[in-house]
Amino acid sequence: MCRQFEQHAPDGYLPSERSEIVSPDVSKGREPDLTYLPLEVLSEPGNKAPAAEALIAVEIVSPSNPGNDWMDKLHDYAAMRIPLHLIVDPRQQTVALFSEPNRDRYHTRSDRKFGDAIGIPEPFGFTLSLSELLPYKD
Repeated sequence: MCRQFEQHAPDGYLPSERSEIVSPDVSKGREPDLTYLPLEVLSEPGNKAPAAEALIAVEIVSPSNPGNDWMDKLHDYAAMRIPLHLIVDPRQQTVALFSEPNRDRYHTRSDRKFGDAIGIPEPFGFTLSLSELLPYKD
């Protein structure tokens, strides 16, 4: 999945798996499994980045705490106004893409099953293949 995003990332943006996204609208920072940030933000000391700079927040649902990804982080990323939020759920073998954040929720949601494909809007603008995603083992 990361390789597909890399092929379509806007110029000047790089992937990060270690950046804490912060916003004055949310009391604590969040660390997405994958996000895209401008090179100049990633060049700053420390691992904190303003949420206003993030293009997307990708989360892979934790097997031990799915509510954190499906409720808490979903709410926080919308409140941070991150334009795209992708949740990959290996437990359910589903992917959900959220867009159009407003206050504490996203207005648009698109769901797909593992094996399908899902359109990722601009600034990426491509169809993400979900054919290689694997469910958690029981």
